[in-house]
Amino acid sequence: MVRLVVLLILIASSTVAVGQAVAACPWLTSGTAAKLLGGDVTVMARVDATGAGSCSFARQNGATSASIEILVGPTDTHPCPQGSMQLKALGNEAMQCRVAKPAQPADIIAGRIRNIYFVVTMTNVSGANTTEPSDPRLADSYGASALERVAELVVGNLY
Repeated sequence: MVRLVVLLILIASSTVAVGQAVAACPWLTSGTAAKLLGGDVTVMARVDATGAGSCSFARQNGATSASIEILVGPTDTHPCPQGSMQLKALGNEAMQCRVAKPAQPADIIAGRIRNIYFVVTMTNVSGANTTEPSDPRLADSYGASALERVAELVVGNLY
């Protein structure tokens, strides 16, 4: 009888723990985002049954905040203007631009893998579009910026 009670308690507590799992982004880990943003991040992820959705990683540092946003879906929603810099080896029709959002600029890479569109946005991240980041641990031996590396991870997970 005691074993049955213990077993029921274990099963009940494990189902509660599963119900309180942290939101997971299928395209980027919170650890990678924390490394790029310089500390602990808050994650919000919404993905539907078709695989379309969004993830947002944010880090508050005093009065400023930095974020990485990922949008994936069947519709082309990128905000880059015509004539933006074209990127090779990041899916199809990939381009990079900087868009002025209210109060802060955002660095964006947008493109397509098969019939799925993606938009990766980094807001208020120092060195997002430079190949020489201020933190030498984030340097890339191939000369890719932090924004390009995040886009590569997203594209790799969509492929």
